[in-house]
Amino acid sequence: MSRRVKIAAALGALFFAGSASIAAAEPAIPKTEVVAEWNRLPFDTGDAAADKAYNDNQIYKKVLLQGVKVDSKGNMYVSTARWGGPEVPATLSKLVKKDGQWVLQPFPSVEMNKVGDRKALQAVLGFEIDRNDVMWILDQGHIAGQPSAPGAEKLVLWDLKTNREIQRYEFNDQDSDKKCSFLNDVVVDNDKNFAYITDSGIFCDHLHGGLIAYDAKNNRARRVLDQTVFTTDEANFHFRIDNQDVTSKSPMRTGADGIALSGDKRTLYWTNLSGHTLYSIDTALLRDFDTSEAVLRTSVKRVATLPSNTDGMTADREGNLYMTALEMNGLMFRNAKTGAISTYVINPEMVWPDTLSWAPDGSLYLASGHLNLFVDNAMDFDHPAVPNFRIWKIQAKGPSYTAH
Repeated sequence: MSRRVKIAAALGALFFAGSASIAAAEPAIPKTEVVAEWNRLPFDTGDAAADKAYNDNQIYKKVLLQGVKVDSKGNMYVSTARWGGPEVPATLSKLVKKDGQWVLQPFPSVEMNKVGDRKALQAVLGFEIDRNDVMWILDQGHIAGQPSAPGAEKLVLWDLKTNREIQRYEFNDQDSDKKCSFLNDVVVDNDKNFAYITDSGIFCDHLHGGLIAYDAKNNRARRVLDQTVFTTDEANFHFRIDNQDVTSKSPMRTGADGIALSGDKRTLYWTNLSGHTLYSIDTALLRDFDTSEAVLRTSVKRVATLPSNTDGMTADREGNLYMTALEMNGLMFRNAKTGAISTYVINPEMVWPDTLSWAPDGSLYLASGHLNLFVDNAMDFDHPAVPNFRIWKIQAKGPSYTAH
């Protein structure tokens, strides 16, 4: 571990020690390693001419690494939502080694990533791999912020063992707004055959944030907590990364984002990216589609005020929460028994830690992508101080969660 990282960890510990409501940092520093990194993301589409054009035309400047998930065999998959435009070769990919380098191979196929085909994947940000090796793929539908075409916003269940689609649900106008919605992340409960989704609602002012409960058994969904204080940005919220305002022209505003299920699956946690509050609600209320909106709103709990806003989160089998910490370049930990929140990993090079995934060996994988630089067109794709995009492997504290 570098002297710089040790200093950052020590500063993180001092930060937490200064607040009576937050526990001191854990004494043991988890083992952390980088398993993949890039200055620009390389694709292997199977078409040499297309791959050459991708580089020659500098299309890589439109591609941002967002999510990472790991299946039961240890294969890594990543999402690259087409925020930069339709030229992005794929929005969901499997990482494969080619000439000693990790490259992005469109998954499940080039055809299933075809722009303009409502049956194909248009803009995937959040996705999950469950304990049965079924990938739950959340398609935002929006390309470069444009309204979604009919059928583009959807949830696709893909069986990795048989490499085929087994189910899909297309979100209707009651589930999501085709102009305003920003379907962000998804968690899965295999025991109840339910999934829960955050909608950040960023494409309208005011934000159209909300949660969506999806009943896979009956292939139906329900939108809840729509445009409430629980699913939108906190007033006058500003945040900084590396002593720089995030988005230079105006504050970034994002509603419901990070989401996690407790180890026993009885509690759903979430946060708004533009805020410091950790919320929760009983999942039994969400699974009962007859529960009134009034009851849901009065049942939301404000669990904690976090020292940093967070993007991705997950829980282990004991219910401990791991939450990315954007303002601190690292990862936070919430103890399920005491509710105490502490630093888990602090690393000055872990800029914009995004999503988390459990690996078969019980470790956590984390994607970081300098999104703050990307959205301000300030990313150096040639000679950055540290690689723009990284996948980290982090030792976990408690019993592994692997999948629900």
